[in-house]
Amino acid sequence: MSQGVNSATLALQGARNRPAGVRFARALGRFCRTKKVGAFGLVLTLFMVVIAIIGPAIIPYDKDQTFDQPNPKFDPASFDREALSPTTLDRLSNPSMDHWMGTDDKGRDLLTRIILGARLSLQVGVAASALATIIGAAIGIVSGYVGGLFDLIVQRFVDAMIAIPGTLFLLLMLQTSEPSKTTTISALTVLGIFGASRLVRSAVLSIRNEVYIQAARAVGASAPRIMVWHVLPNVAAPLLIVFTIQIGGNILAESGLAFLGLGVPGPSWGQMVATSRLFVDSKPLMSVFAGGAITLTVLGLNLLGDALRDVFDPRQRGTK
Repeated sequence: MSQGVNSATLALQGARNRPAGVRFARALGRFCRTKKVGAFGLVLTLFMVVIAIIGPAIIPYDKDQTFDQPNPKFDPASFDREALSPTTLDRLSNPSMDHWMGTDDKGRDLLTRIILGARLSLQVGVAASALATIIGAAIGIVSGYVGGLFDLIVQRFVDAMIAIPGTLFLLLMLQTSEPSKTTTISALTVLGIFGASRLVRSAVLSIRNEVYIQAARAVGASAPRIMVWHVLPNVAAPLLIVFTIQIGGNILAESGLAFLGLGVPGPSWGQMVATSRLFVDSKPLMSVFAGGAITLTVLGLNLLGDALRDVFDPRQRGTK
């Protein structure tokens, strides 16, 4: 019996002594084997991230470059203004070898703008999610650990902010200044803080009376030290899940704002969807490409977030 225990102990110590890269690779492999749907979400997410990172290096044309085609109505003797030019704007063309996704209503390459739209959407989504998670975690940890009247006041304020419709809140914030990347990120950050803080607070409430927390208090550790060194590491898993899922929500919100004309200037998936609805009869593929990019990105992030929740929260573990 003791020999079996010693073997298990040695195996555990050996696993801990492996290089971090090896441990990560093994964990990733185990995740892909046990969470196939989550692995599919990881592949979709990584694909979009890679496209966003290398986008400027692989785009075939400039984002605002327009293209012409021979004018079939060309007639120098005509009195029709549209027939006087030998070329005309190559707008709403079908996919071809020169333009793999065709062109938009202004004669610009659609593939180029889809790729650059990925970069914009992920920049906004990741930045807003990271800021909201950090600030929300700070509020939730302090509120949950301190408790009492302070916690009561903070949580009533959080409840009041969560009760405000998200779309209305974003519209009100964006009406105060010109649309820009900074303004959009700031608005989405404020919107995401309160949901993150509530989730983190619930995790803190479940661990603040654990033995290791009481031991830290007993040896005279200050409240800030306990919150940073003992509470924060034990709520890291919920933070990772919140961060991942909020990225998808922020991408949808940014696309919705662009659809309404309040998005970040430049190539945007939401703006492309808004434009394509005007030509859905003559150019349905423009809606398919832009809407498909949004769908695949958000789907990948949500599947990955659900799988991470199953992995880190034993109560949520399933067979996905």
